[in-house]
Amino acid sequence: MKKSKLVVGHLLNDELLVKSITTSKSFDWLKWLEVEELVEFFVGLLKMVTQISEGKKDAETLSIFLSEWRETALINSEPDVLADMAEAEQELDAGGGIPWAQVKKEIGL
Repeated sequence: MKKSKLVVGHLLNDELLVKSITTSKSFDWLKWLEVEELVEFFVGLLKMVTQISEGKKDAETLSIFLSEWRETALINSEPDVLADMAEAEQELDAGGGIPWAQVKKEIGL
């Protein structure tokens, strides 16, 4: 089985530098993130690593950050879930759905 690769790049002095990096099997979920999500993920990751190095964040915070992004990627990997979410968003945008206050009352909260 081929190892997953991630292509990364940056623009420096009007020169685009691109490199393909083999990723750990535990990060295979990155392939399910959309391009915009990958950008947001790496911006957040770099910020998190900087904050950890400055003692403002800890490894547990990083673990939660990675877990949340992994869940996002796994949702992206399920076309049926994405279709249901899109349908629900359309229903809400059209004024459908049940108000949160009503839901809480119905379930006794």
